[in-house]
Amino acid sequence: MVPEQVAQIGPPGLELQSTNGVVKVTVSPPEANQRKKMWINDLSFKYNLVFWENSSHAQLQSKKIFPFDTIDDLAPDSTYCFKVQANLPSEGKQGFFSPTRCVKTAQKVNDLLCATNLSVLALNMKFHLLWSGQENQDVNYNVQYLIGYLKDLNDDYSDKWLSVPRCENITSTWCNFSSIITTTGFYYLRVQAREGHNKSCFSREVKVDPLKTNGIGPPGVRLDLSDTLLHILISPPGGDEDEVMRDHYDLSYRILYWKNSSDMKEEVKQKEVKQTIATVPDVSPSSLYCVQVQAFSEPYNKSSAYSQQQCIHTPAGTPSALIIAGIFMGALLVVLLVGAPLVFVFYQAYNKIKYVFFPSCQPPLNIEGFGAQPFSSPYLSAAAEEAVENCCVIDSMITEEGNQIVFTGYKHSTQSSRDSGNYSNDDNTSGSKGSKETLEKEIV
Repeated sequence: MVPEQVAQIGPPGLELQSTNGVVKVTVSPPEANQRKKMWINDLSFKYNLVFWENSSHAQLQSKKIFPFDTIDDLAPDSTYCFKVQANLPSEGKQGFFSPTRCVKTAQKVNDLLCATNLSVLALNMKFHLLWSGQENQDVNYNVQYLIGYLKDLNDDYSDKWLSVPRCENITSTWCNFSSIITTTGFYYLRVQAREGHNKSCFSREVKVDPLKTNGIGPPGVRLDLSDTLLHILISPPGGDEDEVMRDHYDLSYRILYWKNSSDMKEEVKQKEVKQTIATVPDVSPSSLYCVQVQAFSEPYNKSSAYSQQQCIHTPAGTPSALIIAGIFMGALLVVLLVGAPLVFVFYQAYNKIKYVFFPSCQPPLNIEGFGAQPFSSPYLSAAAEEAVENCCVIDSMITEEGNQIVFTGYKHSTQSSRDSGNYSNDDNTSGSKGSKETLEKEIV
């Protein structure tokens, strides 16, 4: 046996109090008076109240209530019977009903001083409480609020009400209570009316669940054009700085757009986006396009009104051939302006490099007139000495007498394989004379 599974929830306690046409109900947990408890956490119980008018035409009514609650809208001077049941929704358990208790309602006194017709107007997380008051009376109002979870406790919360800042002792019949609102709970509000120092009256309570009570306002819209595209720029309801509207509602946007002309309005087209930027392609030139946008939240099943109509006129179209020709001519002009100087610079640099490192003619390796020192250039790499030819020029004259050959002159020169010119070498004079005598002997 598992006690938690077989245990049943007993009947809770029930107390009733009738005052000024309403019945105040006080419920105590099923095990409130027991030392040992099956369910330690009494706050997990949820209470279901069943009541009916004790007459021949009784109709049962059911209501989820808090441990301390009020039942209104009852007929005056009538007897009503009540019974309450404790449930555990998390475990799927339903308890037994309490014994039936009956009470007679009192006559409700309609105090003209009390604020009536309380309503909450909320848009883009800006909350206002409105009510009706009696005119031509010196009445001050004090708006009070109660944090919702306090009603779930098994304690009396009558002294837990707080005043809304800047809504104390006011004469107007509205109050901005946005300053107390967060998204992590719910609230109850009421209005206390005062006349003089002694007389006061509390209004009925209204419940405010911020994310459910709040309404979504229309978004902001701005249009822009680029080429054949229409850009739709959307501002979330409440503005870009309103993080609650943007983050908690998971907003989407429904866009209506159409081409508007003087004689007719074309078919309205629709698209839905999650982003705050949308694009309509292939818009016609010289046309008027109009746009309206609606914000909606699927998780909360809420939607805003459509934004005001925004229109933009597309510019006249430009022939594609002219566009292509203009692009080509512009590119050609850029090439000429940028390419021509570059080509000139590279050409000049090429000539300089060629002149220094690759000259068209090579100078002799040994040039006289420079102190018999070899000529060298720091820009020329060392190379092996070229082969040199030794040449002899013999001037002869043949006489008729005895057919004797007479040498009249002798020159000895050296010639490079590259240089076709002759130049004299005085250092070889002695050698030349010996060679002359030897040659004469050989001829003789």
